[in-house]
Amino acid sequence: MKNKTYFKINLIYFTAMLSVAVCFVLSYFNIIKGSLLQTLLIQCVVMAGIPLFMYTILISKNTKNTFKDAGFKKISAKTIGIVIIIGFVLYLLNTYIATFFSGIISMFGYEHLPQAETPITHKLFLQEFLLSAVLPGICEEILHRGILLHCNKKVNNTHSCLIISSLLFGLTHLNIGQFFYAAILGYLIGYTSLVADSIYAGIIIHFMNNFLSIYFTYGTALNWPLAKLISFIESILFSNIITSIILVAVIILLLIYSYKTLIKCLAKERAKSDIKNIVKHLRLHNLDVTEAQSRIAAANKILKNKNVIFEEQAKIKPNFIDNVFLISAIILGSLITLSSFIWGII
Repeated sequence: MKNKTYFKINLIYFTAMLSVAVCFVLSYFNIIKGSLLQTLLIQCVVMAGIPLFMYTILISKNTKNTFKDAGFKKISAKTIGIVIIIGFVLYLLNTYIATFFSGIISMFGYEHLPQAETPITHKLFLQEFLLSAVLPGICEEILHRGILLHCNKKVNNTHSCLIISSLLFGLTHLNIGQFFYAAILGYLIGYTSLVADSIYAGIIIHFMNNFLSIYFTYGTALNWPLAKLISFIESILFSNIITSIILVAVIILLLIYSYKTLIKCLAKERAKSDIKNIVKHLRLHNLDVTEAQSRIAAANKILKNKNVIFEEQAKIKPNFIDNVFLISAIILGSLITLSSFIWGII
């Protein structure tokens, strides 16, 4: 074992994924009764509570250090504004990605499992707002962008951490219908979180993606003005198959361009904030001059549009023992995801 911290982080994640799978099994056999209890258990306990507790006990030894390692770093009001716009852009992009992959797996005969029909009400919307937007936006981000990405990048290559956290974010949904778009969205959320140097960016984007999806689903059914207007515009724009294909291609290109432009703005805002903090610490906390110069140099690179997020070399080269729980998590998630696909085509 080359790095105990890396090994322990993988153990923490495997424990969380295995617990999610167990919760689904217990719910299937009606041992855990009700979707409300299942969601609260999975989100609050399994994806947030247990990982934070395990990380504190096994690695950081201090709750404050745990949250610091997980990327809970304060961001400016301007950064929040940029991230909100990014969240809207990624929601639109994710809608097209999800539709594309849904069409691909449908070609193999996959059908989504039927959902029990529930009358759509304002009360149910508020419940979904909490259970499907607020809690996942916080709890799933703590596990994937907090523990797997921000904590892990302290001991492993940042790009590897981003790819692994994105893959497992897709797999932890435990169904083929969500795997592909969740993995891609997870990569973009993670990348944005790294640029902002804060998990709060990931939480905002994740929340917005889920909230907007719920809003337009319920808004269309409940005849809310904005949802009706969007639905009406879509019906006009996508009435013809040829123009629809061209229009979708143009929209996707514009969304990708918008994301790249916003990321540059976010990086510059972070660099400016870093420089202000360095000057503040020099004045108030007697920060080491050499360290201050190094951090200012890194901030200046960002201001000159240079991507410094992935510049560092790998801190470790994990062996099989280091990766045993990571591999186990990938295998477990892959088997359940594949099983959901097989179940959907038989």
